[in-house]
Order: sequence, then structure tokens, then C-alpha cells
Amino acid sequence: MYPRDLVSLSAVSLAALTLGVGCPDEPSRPAGGAAATTATAAAPTASAAKPSAEPAASQAPHVSGQAAAPAAPEGKGTIKGVVKFTGKPVEMKVPTARKDAPVCQDKDIVYNAVVVNDGKLRDTFVRIAVGGVPGNWKAPDAHAVVDQKDCMYEPRIQGVVSDQQVDIKNSDRTLHNVHTYKGSETLFNQAQPRGAEPLTKTWKDGIIKLTCDIHPWMRGFVVVTDHPFFAVSGDDGAFTIEKVPAGKYKLEAWHPRYGLKTAEVSVADDRPAQVTFSYAGTEPEPAENKDELKGLW
Repeated sequence: MYPRDLVSLSAVSLAALTLGVGCPDEPSRPAGGAAATTATAAAPTASAAKPSAEPAASQAPHVSGQAAAPAAPEGKGTIKGVVKFTGKPVEMKVPTARKDAPVCQDKDIVYNAVVVNDGKLRDTFVRIAVGGVPGNWKAPDAHAVVDQKDCMYEPRIQGVVSDQQVDIKNSDRTLHNVHTYKGSETLFNQAQPRGAEPLTKTWKDGIIKLTCDIHPWMRGFVVVTDHPFFAVSGDDGAFTIEKVPAGKYKLEAWHPRYGLKTAEVSVADDRPAQVTFSYAGTEPEPAENKDELKGLW
């Protein structure tokens, strides 16, 4: 046999061998496909075994939708009312320590913890209860202002919306230190010399009490609410809350000396809701403002 015939025969044998080896691979394709299917099916099982991996991602829009409050409704209703005082008010005097304090001693200013005119109580904070008005109420861009003037906080009490910026100023020719509390907890205690820049603060909630360790009679309050439906009674005890969405609400009245009163009110778009609160002067001091008058005179 010639060498050329040997090469040809080898080629034919190799081809046959290759075909013979390749044939068993054909039945293995379904098996390989089944294995891939099993792996694919196992993937969700593995993901489910993770406590929060895939489910957390898939549920995120739903959770976010629950957390997001609806847009604030536009209201046309009005709440009008008056805060009455039926008892004998505490007599207000000039704080004794004021007479010895430089700059403060220049004016004999009668203290303002309790101001009653013709049976009407001033400086009572009135609001719809926190959480009582559905909607996402954004803090206004305008800053609220607390001024230290004539060694007193002005205004004595006011309301702000959650996260609204509050500028605390010193208009006096003397050093003050702004010591703020939420309950018994000190929030900050910062000196503010004459002519200093305002201190700008924000709060989420609560009744914020402002004091001055240098002038212990100084007292002011900022009440933080999650909506803008609040007011403070004036010299005549009257208050007005406007643009309230129609509905039924729990109304709160809080006075720094005489504490909390509540009332139920129904608000309609076409007529003002009328509310009257009454204090007797025998109510205990609220926890947020104990012993304000102690040792003042």
C-alpha cells in the first residue's frame, strides 16, 4: 500500500471516530436544558430566602406611596372664637431682678405671664390638633421672628409650621443667652451679644420654651405644628383661624400658665364656626412651663 493510500485511510478513520464520539452528545442536550431550567427556577427561591433583597425593591414604590401625604387641600372655612377667664387672675408685677439689671432697669415693665382684659385671656395658643388635618403642609418660606426687646421675648407666644425657620434676634443693648427647652430637655444654650446676627433654628414638633439665664424672668414660647391652622388670642381674647378645609376637628387651646383645653368643632365653607374656651384660673401649671412665677417678686 502506498503512503498516499495510508493517509487517506487515516483520514477516513479519524472522521469516523469523530462522528462516533459526537453522537452521544446529542442526547445530552435535553439534560443540559433541564439543568438550566432548574437553575433558573431556583433563582427566585434563592432570592426569597434573602430577608429583604428582592421583595424590598419590588415593594419600595408601594411603601413610598403610603408614606407620602396627599397634597394639602385648599380650604374656605373659618374658625372664630374667644378665650374667657372667669376667675381671679394672678397679679402681675415688675420682676424684682429687673431693677438691678443694666439696661433692663431702664424700663419698669410689668410681667406678662397672665394678661386678662374684661374677662378675656390674652396669649392663648389655639390650633387644630396635630395630625388632625390631612395633607402635606410645607413650611412657609417666610421666617418667623422672636425678638429680645426691653429684656422680654416678643412675641411671648407664637406658632410655626414644622421645619419653618425661626430667627431669634437681640434688639437690646445688652448680652442675652438664648436657652431653649423642649420639656425638661435643653435644645441649645447660646450667648447672643448686642448687635449679633440672628440665631436661625428649626424644629419638627413640640412646645419650645425660650429662657435667658442672665435675665431669669424672660420667657417665650414657639409651638410647632404639622399644619398652618393655628392662632393666638389677642388683647380681647379673640382668635381667628382661616382657610380651614371643611370637616370635623379637635381644637386645642394652650396657655403657658393654665394649660390645655379642648373642644370639638365642625367647619363648613359657607359660615364661620364659633368656639369659646374658658379658664377659671385654678388650672394646674402645664408640664411644659412649671414655676414660671416662682421667685420673680
